[in-house]
Amino acid sequence: MKMKCKFLKTAVGGLLCLVTFQAFPATAELSVKSISVPAYNLISDTLIAMTPQVKGKRNDFMMQLVCDLARGSRTQQEVAQVLTQNNIDAKTIPTQGHALSLLVNNDREEQQTACASFIATSLFYPAVNSGFFVNKKEAKSSDPAVFDQDAFAREMKVRMSIAQATAQFYAVIANNLKKDKNMSWSDYQQDVASITESYAPEYLKSIKTIFNATQATYSAVNITLNGLDVMDSRGLELVQAPNFVLFKSRGVDWLGNGKILGKEYFVEIRVIDDGYVKKPTEIEKKPAGKTKKK
Repeated sequence: MKMKCKFLKTAVGGLLCLVTFQAFPATAELSVKSISVPAYNLISDTLIAMTPQVKGKRNDFMMQLVCDLARGSRTQQEVAQVLTQNNIDAKTIPTQGHALSLLVNNDREEQQTACASFIATSLFYPAVNSGFFVNKKEAKSSDPAVFDQDAFAREMKVRMSIAQATAQFYAVIANNLKKDKNMSWSDYQQDVASITESYAPEYLKSIKTIFNATQATYSAVNITLNGLDVMDSRGLELVQAPNFVLFKSRGVDWLGNGKILGKEYFVEIRVIDDGYVKKPTEIEKKPAGKTKKK
């Protein structure tokens, strides 16, 4: 016999739990053992978890260097020089197991995967918009700063390119996820990691391609120091706020509000185990974010 909690409405509008001893079906007797979860959340949470951290936090300085190595815009020697200038001896960093290992291990595949995760999830963090405002030298107005339209346009071209490439990145992941009701959340995270590793070089290339091809003007709907709502002449709109991003194409949610390129994707996550044993795969034997190809 199992305890069953019976809820009754009380006189003051609350709920009262009356514990009674009644027969309650075991989980094995439940016919549905999986739940449907938005792929958007699965992908976002996994990419955030895959992004390397230093002392438990994202580190833009480190990851910019990792991305330079991933894109081939800096050599290991040049990165070592930058580290030296910042009082870090590259020779003391081990190739594995250290927060800065990606800067010295010459593993291009791992660097590309980490960089892709970092760039894609940068959209979810507060926008730093202070560079759009410059101090007035002749302060005749009560407003101590003026809006720098050129700096704004340069930055928005970068952010819009990242948002557009990331929407496509999410769609590639969502469409390549396995369809298996016996997979757990961690199983699907391994799947996302594997797809990310395969697609990372193309994702990084797509950002550059979109950036170089873009000829647009940008209009600010609203801008604060850590948030923005901006539209461009192509009908694209980017909204950023702390822990929130929404990218639209002609009014259609391209990335955000649970949608990817205007579509909602779901995966079936197994939440009840009734003795089913899933055969281990090569992906499961690797840590998330690092799945070496044979």
